[in-house]
Amino acid sequence: MGSLDFYVEFNIEVPNIGEEFTLQAEQRLRDLTSDHSDLLGAAVSLENLVKAKTPHRFQVRIVVYKRPENMAVVEKGPEPMSTLRNALDAIEKNVRESRKKLMQVDPHRVEDFKTISDELSAEEVYMTYIEDIEPEELLRHGRTKLASSLMLKEGLNQDAAYFAADQILRIAQEKIDSR
Repeated sequence: MGSLDFYVEFNIEVPNIGEEFTLQAEQRLRDLTSDHSDLLGAAVSLENLVKAKTPHRFQVRIVVYKRPENMAVVEKGPEPMSTLRNALDAIEKNVRESRKKLMQVDPHRVEDFKTISDELSAEEVYMTYIEDIEPEELLRHGRTKLASSLMLKEGLNQDAAYFAADQILRIAQEKIDSR
């Protein structure tokens, strides 16, 4: 996915905010998509926290729609542009830390795919990772959401998570078909 597929939505509740605000926000958020496909879009809001003729307290909220989990930051400050820059700095830091954490190689995780694919049957994979979730609900979640959940909750690497998700969905469909 390139930055062309990345969409930024704005909700600006402060009058007379220049185009510089939206341009800076959009450019810095698009820069985060360079060479990555985990970011899907973002929402940026600006509001005046003090309802007076001369506002002196602003809030910027940025939500980044990111796989496997969305992120948000809220910054407050006396001036819209500096508050925006602080919020952008914070979200950039959070996204980079999240990516770094997902890229770290845990020696136990390296063997996940080999262990799951070589040693467990599809039924065993299903019983290992699925607690009390109905097969219909699993099928509604779909492969990507299920794999993302397995990566986050079970610490599986991407290959192992997608393999496990395929096996789980296969068994879920078989359970439905056998009714």
